Amino acid sequence: MSKKTINIIYIFLTLMACSCILVFFFTWNSVSTVKNQLSGALLDHFHVDVCEINKHKVYLSGWAFIPTQDHSITRVYAEIQNGDLLPLASNSVLREDISKVFGGGNKYWYAGFQASKKLIYKETFTNKIFIVTQDENNKSYVAQYVCK
Repeated sequence: MSKKTINIIYIFLTLMACSCILVFFFTWNSVSTVKNQLSGALLDHFHVDVCEINKHKVYLSGWAFIPTQDHSITRVYAEIQNGDLLPLASNSVLREDISKVFGGGNKYWYAGFQASKKLIYKETFTNKIFIVTQDENNKSYVAQYVCK
């Protein structure tokens, strides 16, 4: 192969690699919002330990549980000024202290959560956070928290 052909192949592969990186980045860091259609019973058992909203990221950690459930799924949303909600990536966190306070052995060990979202575009947040916990029957319990 000629040197020119090798250079063209190299440039093409470099552009493809950069394109793949951008596709993955924008897929995992999507800023798509959802309409605020949250409904459900009031979530009484929750607490927010840390809530940070700035122009680069949203971060929240705390705990939430439904007393009658051994396990529940918690999702976290941040409200933007047009009323839409930005879903945050959330995961369960081991919180043995919650079980100690509320009893139940290891029933509430995974009541903790962390949620975050790195912001690509500058969004205008209202500082309202919605914590949605679902039980095993997909019944939703919703709490609203205002970050200070």
